[in-house]
Amino acid sequence: MTQTTNAELLDRPLQLALRLDSPLTGDVQNDRHMMVYSLFGLSKDKAESLPTYDDGKVRIEVRAPKNVGVATIWDKAVLLYAISLLREKMEQGKMPAKLGELHFTTSDLQRIVGKTAGGSAYDKIEGALERLQGTQIKTNLETGGEGESGAFSWISDYKLLYQRKKDGERAVRGLKLTLSGWVTRAALGHNLLSYHDQYFALKPVEKRLYEIARAHLARGHAFWMALEPLRKRVGSDNDLRKFKNALGPVLAADRIPGYGVRIVETAEYKETMKARGAVLGRVLNADLPVLFWKKDQGQPENWIDVPKVEYDETV
Repeated sequence: MTQTTNAELLDRPLQLALRLDSPLTGDVQNDRHMMVYSLFGLSKDKAESLPTYDDGKVRIEVRAPKNVGVATIWDKAVLLYAISLLREKMEQGKMPAKLGELHFTTSDLQRIVGKTAGGSAYDKIEGALERLQGTQIKTNLETGGEGESGAFSWISDYKLLYQRKKDGERAVRGLKLTLSGWVTRAALGHNLLSYHDQYFALKPVEKRLYEIARAHLARGHAFWMALEPLRKRVGSDNDLRKFKNALGPVLAADRIPGYGVRIVETAEYKETMKARGAVLGRVLNADLPVLFWKKDQGQPENWIDVPKVEYDETV
Protein backbone atom coordinates (compact mmCIF):
# COMPACT_ATOMS: atom_id res chain seq x y z
CA MET A 1 0.00 0.00 0.00
CA THR A 2 1.43 3.39 -0.99
CA GLN A 3 1.60 6.24 1.52
CA THR A 4 -1.45 8.52 1.31
CA THR A 5 -0.87 12.27 1.35
CA ASN A 6 -3.05 14.76 3.19
CA ALA A 7 -4.11 16.25 -0.12
CA GLU A 8 -5.31 12.87 -1.36
CA LEU A 9 -7.25 12.33 1.86
CA LEU A 10 -8.95 15.69 1.45
CA ASP A 11 -10.04 14.73 -2.06
CA ARG A 12 -11.66 11.56 -0.80
CA PRO A 13 -15.12 11.30 0.79
CA LEU A 14 -14.81 12.10 4.50
CA GLN A 15 -16.28 8.72 5.44
CA LEU A 16 -13.35 6.99 3.76
CA ALA A 17 -10.73 9.51 4.81
CA LEU A 18 -11.50 9.33 8.53
CA ARG A 19 -13.00 5.84 8.91
CA LEU A 20 -15.52 7.49 11.18
CA ASP A 21 -16.65 6.33 14.60
CA SER A 22 -19.46 8.95 14.55
CA PRO A 23 -22.38 9.48 14.65
CA LEU A 24 -23.22 9.12 18.33
CA THR A 25 -26.64 7.48 18.42
CA GLY A 26 -27.08 6.88 22.15
CA ASP A 27 -26.98 8.95 25.33
CA VAL A 28 -24.25 11.34 26.42
CA GLN A 29 -22.53 9.64 29.36
CA ASN A 30 -19.77 10.38 31.83
CA ASP A 31 -17.89 8.79 34.70
CA ARG A 32 -19.62 9.58 37.97
CA HIS A 33 -16.44 10.92 39.62
CA MET A 34 -16.09 13.46 36.81
CA MET A 35 -19.57 14.69 37.73
CA VAL A 36 -19.08 14.83 41.52
CA TYR A 37 -15.90 16.93 41.48
CA SER A 38 -14.84 20.14 39.78
CA LEU A 39 -12.17 19.41 37.15
CA PHE A 40 -12.79 22.21 34.63
CA GLY A 41 -12.72 25.99 34.72
CA LEU A 42 -16.07 27.80 34.91
CA SER A 43 -14.84 30.89 33.06
CA LYS A 44 -13.53 31.44 29.55
CA ASP A 45 -10.80 33.64 31.00
CA LYS A 46 -7.42 31.93 30.70
CA ALA A 47 -6.29 30.42 34.01
CA GLU A 48 -3.07 28.57 34.85
CA SER A 49 -4.68 26.48 37.60
CA LEU A 50 -7.87 25.70 39.48
CA PRO A 51 -8.22 25.85 43.27
CA THR A 52 -6.81 22.63 44.74
CA TYR A 53 -9.59 20.38 46.01
CA ASP A 54 -8.92 18.34 49.14
CA ASP A 55 -11.68 16.98 51.39
CA GLY A 56 -9.45 14.58 53.32
CA LYS A 57 -10.28 11.66 51.02
CA VAL A 58 -10.01 13.04 47.51
CA ARG A 59 -7.34 15.45 46.29
CA ILE A 60 -7.38 17.12 42.87
CA GLU A 61 -4.84 19.51 41.35
CA VAL A 62 -5.42 20.99 37.88
CA ARG A 63 -2.78 23.07 36.07
CA ALA A 64 -1.86 24.14 32.55
CA PRO A 65 0.77 26.23 30.77
CA LYS A 66 0.14 29.96 31.04
CA ASN A 67 -0.17 30.39 27.28
CA VAL A 68 -2.76 27.59 27.04
CA GLY A 69 -4.91 27.75 30.16
CA VAL A 70 -6.82 24.97 31.88
CA ALA A 71 -9.64 23.21 30.05
CA THR A 72 -13.02 24.84 30.65
CA ILE A 73 -16.50 23.47 31.14
CA TRP A 74 -17.17 24.37 27.48
CA ASP A 75 -14.18 22.22 26.45
CA LYS A 76 -15.61 19.43 28.59
CA ALA A 77 -18.39 19.05 26.01
CA VAL A 78 -15.86 17.63 23.53
CA LEU A 79 -14.65 15.17 26.16
CA LEU A 80 -18.19 14.09 27.04
CA TYR A 81 -18.91 13.43 23.38
CA ALA A 82 -15.71 11.39 22.98
CA ILE A 83 -16.34 9.36 26.16
CA SER A 84 -19.89 8.62 25.02
CA LEU A 85 -18.75 7.63 21.54
CA LEU A 86 -16.06 5.26 22.84
CA ARG A 87 -18.55 3.68 25.23
CA GLU A 88 -21.02 3.19 22.39
CA LYS A 89 -18.33 1.57 20.22
CA MET A 90 -17.54 -0.85 23.06
CA GLU A 91 -21.19 -1.79 23.51
CA GLN A 92 -21.51 -2.35 19.75
CA GLY A 93 -18.43 -4.55 19.70
CA LYS A 94 -16.64 -2.08 17.41
CA MET A 95 -13.68 -0.99 19.52
CA PRO A 96 -11.04 1.08 17.69
CA ALA A 97 -7.76 -0.65 16.82
CA LYS A 98 -5.89 1.78 19.07
CA LEU A 99 -7.60 1.95 22.46
CA GLY A 100 -9.03 5.40 23.12
CA GLU A 101 -8.54 6.68 19.55
CA LEU A 102 -11.61 8.16 17.87
CA HIS A 103 -12.40 9.73 14.49
CA PHE A 104 -15.52 11.87 14.14
CA THR A 105 -17.01 14.83 12.32
CA THR A 106 -17.41 18.22 13.90
CA SER A 107 -20.93 18.37 12.52
CA ASP A 108 -21.94 15.38 14.67
CA LEU A 109 -20.13 16.86 17.66
CA GLN A 110 -22.07 20.11 17.23
CA ARG A 111 -25.31 18.21 16.71
CA ILE A 112 -24.91 16.79 20.22
CA VAL A 113 -23.29 19.62 22.19
CA GLY A 114 -24.48 22.65 20.17
CA LYS A 115 -22.50 25.49 18.65
CA THR A 116 -20.76 28.23 20.61
CA ALA A 117 -21.02 31.82 19.47
CA GLY A 118 -18.09 33.91 18.25
CA GLY A 119 -15.02 33.03 16.21
CA SER A 120 -14.54 30.40 13.55
CA ALA A 121 -15.48 26.78 14.18
CA TYR A 122 -11.90 25.74 13.45
CA ASP A 123 -10.37 28.11 16.01
CA LYS A 124 -12.89 27.18 18.72
CA ILE A 125 -12.41 23.44 18.27
CA GLU A 126 -8.64 23.72 18.03
CA GLY A 127 -8.57 25.86 21.18
CA ALA A 128 -10.65 23.31 23.08
CA LEU A 129 -8.43 20.42 21.96
CA GLU A 130 -5.27 22.33 22.84
CA ARG A 131 -6.56 23.00 26.37
CA LEU A 132 -7.73 19.40 26.81
CA GLN A 133 -4.26 18.17 25.86
CA GLY A 134 -2.37 20.87 27.76
CA THR A 135 -4.21 20.56 31.08
CA GLN A 136 -2.45 18.39 33.66
CA ILE A 137 -4.45 16.66 36.40
CA LYS A 138 -3.02 15.08 39.55
CA THR A 139 -5.55 13.16 41.63
CA ASN A 140 -6.05 10.04 43.70
CA LEU A 141 -9.39 9.41 41.99
CA GLU A 142 -9.48 6.03 40.29
CA THR A 143 -11.19 4.97 37.07
CA GLY A 144 -11.90 1.40 36.03
CA GLY A 145 -10.46 0.22 39.35
CA GLU A 146 -7.05 1.75 38.59
CA GLY A 147 -5.33 4.98 39.58
CA GLU A 148 -2.24 6.93 38.55
CA SER A 149 0.36 8.50 40.86
CA GLY A 150 1.61 10.96 38.24
CA ALA A 151 -0.19 13.58 36.19
CA PHE A 152 -2.31 13.03 33.07
CA SER A 153 -4.04 15.08 30.41
CA TRP A 154 -7.60 14.64 29.16
CA ILE A 155 -6.41 13.72 25.66
CA SER A 156 -2.95 12.55 24.60
CA ASP A 157 -3.03 13.80 21.00
CA TYR A 158 -5.30 15.23 18.31
CA LYS A 159 -5.40 16.13 14.64
CA LEU A 160 -7.83 18.35 12.72
CA LEU A 161 -8.71 17.70 9.08
CA TYR A 162 -9.75 20.84 7.21
CA GLN A 163 -10.20 22.51 3.84
CA ARG A 164 -9.52 26.10 2.83
CA LYS A 165 -12.61 28.06 1.86
CA LYS A 166 -12.58 30.74 -0.84
CA ASP A 167 -12.25 33.46 1.81
CA GLY A 168 -9.17 31.76 3.25
CA GLU A 169 -10.90 30.45 6.37
CA ARG A 170 -10.25 26.85 7.41
CA ALA A 171 -13.37 24.67 7.40
CA VAL A 172 -13.10 21.69 9.74
CA ARG A 173 -14.12 18.41 8.13
CA GLY A 174 -13.35 16.11 11.01
CA LEU A 175 -10.93 15.29 13.75
CA LYS A 176 -9.01 12.48 15.38
CA LEU A 177 -8.15 12.36 19.05
CA THR A 178 -6.83 9.86 21.55
CA LEU A 179 -8.21 9.86 25.07
CA SER A 180 -5.73 9.47 27.91
CA GLY A 181 -5.54 6.15 29.73
CA TRP A 182 -7.34 7.59 32.79
CA VAL A 183 -10.25 8.84 30.67
CA THR A 184 -10.36 5.66 28.55
CA ARG A 185 -10.69 3.53 31.68
CA ALA A 186 -13.51 5.80 32.82
CA ALA A 187 -15.33 5.43 29.49
CA LEU A 188 -15.05 1.63 29.55
CA GLY A 189 -15.77 1.21 33.28
CA HIS A 190 -18.92 0.47 35.25
CA ASN A 191 -19.43 3.90 36.78
CA LEU A 192 -21.10 5.85 33.97
CA LEU A 193 -24.25 7.95 34.18
CA SER A 194 -26.29 9.47 31.37
CA TYR A 195 -27.00 13.18 30.89
CA HIS A 196 -30.25 15.03 30.25
CA ASP A 197 -30.68 16.39 26.71
CA GLN A 198 -30.88 19.97 28.05
CA TYR A 199 -27.50 19.80 29.81
CA PHE A 200 -25.52 21.57 27.07
CA ALA A 201 -27.93 24.52 27.09
CA LEU A 202 -27.24 25.22 30.77
CA LYS A 203 -24.93 27.90 32.15
CA PRO A 204 -21.69 26.79 33.88
CA VAL A 205 -22.94 26.79 37.49
CA GLU A 206 -26.22 25.17 36.41
CA LYS A 207 -24.21 22.43 34.71
CA ARG A 208 -22.28 21.75 37.89
CA LEU A 209 -25.41 21.68 40.06
CA TYR A 210 -27.02 19.25 37.61
CA GLU A 211 -23.98 16.97 37.65
CA ILE A 212 -23.77 17.01 41.45
CA ALA A 213 -27.47 16.17 41.78
CA ARG A 214 -27.25 13.45 39.12
CA ALA A 215 -24.18 11.87 40.69
CA HIS A 216 -25.48 11.73 44.27
CA LEU A 217 -29.16 10.89 43.74
CA ALA A 218 -29.58 7.22 42.87
CA ARG A 219 -32.54 5.45 44.47
CA GLY A 220 -33.22 8.19 46.98
CA HIS A 221 -35.08 11.37 46.12
CA ALA A 222 -33.24 14.09 48.09
CA PHE A 223 -30.07 15.02 49.97
CA TRP A 224 -28.45 18.10 51.44
CA MET A 225 -24.90 19.43 51.44
CA ALA A 226 -23.40 22.33 53.38
CA LEU A 227 -22.80 25.50 51.38
CA GLU A 228 -18.98 25.62 51.68
CA PRO A 229 -18.40 22.04 50.47
CA LEU A 230 -20.84 22.75 47.65
CA ARG A 231 -18.85 25.84 46.62
CA LYS A 232 -15.75 23.67 46.30
CA ARG A 233 -17.61 20.95 44.39
CA VAL A 234 -19.04 23.49 41.96
CA GLY A 235 -15.53 24.83 41.44
CA SER A 236 -16.20 28.48 42.23
CA ASP A 237 -13.19 30.64 43.06
CA ASN A 238 -15.44 33.32 44.61
CA ASP A 239 -15.46 33.71 48.38
CA LEU A 240 -18.44 32.17 50.15
CA ARG A 241 -20.48 35.37 50.42
CA LYS A 242 -20.16 36.11 46.69
CA PHE A 243 -20.88 32.49 45.82
CA LYS A 244 -24.07 32.49 47.91
CA ASN A 245 -25.22 35.78 46.36
CA ALA A 246 -24.52 34.51 42.84
CA LEU A 247 -26.27 31.22 43.54
CA GLY A 248 -29.57 32.92 44.48
CA PRO A 249 -30.60 33.98 40.94
CA VAL A 250 -29.42 30.66 39.51
CA LEU A 251 -31.70 28.71 41.85
CA ALA A 252 -34.59 31.16 41.34
CA ALA A 253 -34.42 30.56 37.57
CA ASP A 254 -35.08 26.85 38.24
CA ARG A 255 -33.54 25.67 34.96
CA ILE A 256 -31.82 22.52 36.21
CA PRO A 257 -33.52 19.63 34.38
CA GLY A 258 -35.05 17.05 36.69
CA TYR A 259 -33.81 18.54 39.95
CA GLY A 260 -34.74 21.26 42.40
CA VAL A 261 -32.16 23.05 44.53
CA ARG A 262 -32.56 25.63 47.31
CA ILE A 263 -30.52 27.17 50.11
CA VAL A 264 -31.89 26.76 53.63
CA GLU A 265 -31.53 30.28 55.02
CA THR A 266 -30.39 31.10 58.54
CA ALA A 267 -33.84 31.67 60.08
CA GLU A 268 -35.19 28.33 58.83
CA TYR A 269 -32.00 26.56 59.86
CA LYS A 270 -32.23 27.93 63.42
CA GLU A 271 -35.93 27.12 63.72
CA THR A 272 -35.41 23.53 62.55
CA MET A 273 -32.40 22.89 64.76
CA LYS A 274 -34.05 24.40 67.88
CA ALA A 275 -37.11 22.25 67.28
CA ARG A 276 -34.78 19.25 67.44
CA GLY A 277 -33.34 20.41 70.75
CA ALA A 278 -30.06 21.81 69.44
CA VAL A 279 -28.34 24.67 71.28
CA LEU A 280 -27.04 27.06 68.65
CA GLY A 281 -24.43 29.75 68.69
CA ARG A 282 -23.66 31.86 65.66
CA VAL A 283 -24.77 30.26 62.38
CA LEU A 284 -22.15 30.54 59.65
CA ASN A 285 -22.97 30.72 55.94
CA ALA A 286 -20.53 27.85 55.41
CA ASP A 287 -22.82 25.52 57.38
CA LEU A 288 -26.11 26.45 55.73
CA PRO A 289 -27.70 23.39 54.09
CA VAL A 290 -28.32 23.31 50.35
CA LEU A 291 -31.16 20.93 49.55
CA PHE A 292 -31.30 18.88 46.30
CA TRP A 293 -34.32 16.83 45.25
CA LYS A 294 -35.87 15.06 42.28
CA LYS A 295 -38.63 17.25 40.88
CA ASP A 296 -40.86 14.34 39.91
CA GLN A 297 -40.98 13.24 43.56
CA GLY A 298 -41.52 16.70 45.06
CA GLN A 299 -39.57 18.78 47.53
CA PRO A 300 -39.15 17.18 50.99
CA GLU A 301 -41.17 18.77 53.80
CA ASN A 302 -38.06 19.25 55.94
CA TRP A 303 -34.44 19.33 54.82
CA ILE A 304 -33.18 17.71 58.01
CA ASP A 305 -35.11 14.50 57.30
CA VAL A 306 -33.06 13.65 54.19
CA PRO A 307 -29.46 12.30 54.09
CA LYS A 308 -26.46 14.62 54.28
CA VAL A 309 -23.77 14.19 51.61
CA GLU A 310 -20.19 14.89 52.66
CA TYR A 311 -18.03 12.93 50.24
CA ASP A 312 -18.95 10.92 47.12
CA GLU A 313 -21.73 8.82 48.58
CA THR A 314 -25.03 8.16 46.77
CA VAL A 315 -28.48 8.23 48.33
